[in-house]
Amino acid sequence: MKRPALTLNTTAMLLLTIFLGLLGGHALANRQPWALTCYDCKACGAACALGIDPQGFVAAQLANDPDLPIYATNIRLNVRKALALDPELEITRGERHLPLRQAVTQFGLAPSEEVVTYRMKARHAAALCLECAACEKACVLELPLLRAIRQLKAPQPAGATHAK
Repeated sequence: MKRPALTLNTTAMLLLTIFLGLLGGHALANRQPWALTCYDCKACGAACALGIDPQGFVAAQLANDPDLPIYATNIRLNVRKALALDPELEITRGERHLPLRQAVTQFGLAPSEEVVTYRMKARHAAALCLECAACEKACVLELPLLRAIRQLKAPQPAGATHAK
């Protein structure tokens, strides 16, 4: 019984080391090593007037994925603009959270009707960000969150990382 447990523990530690190494590698490749220090305290999210969770921008930098869904719970858009931005973004309708396309077909929303976002891709949230720096001022670790937001806003060629 001791041998299988040793094999399992060794395999688990090896996979964990590889995973953490990939996280660090992505952070360094994006020139965002500070992103590893964010411990998701949510102080920055409470400061955002639009209800965007800036920790999602940090996660997008770590994962090297600008399409990572992040919470953006207070952005109001008309249906036409929201569909042009991303038809799969999640909106709040009553007590439900559902994709915009489904809400349009299910409730027959007019193009001029206003919807409230719930979750969207990091690059779209960055495009709507006011860059007021409230999140950066509220960050306990003083992380350069605006830098991550600006990098997500910048158009990237296919296959490129966020950093320039």
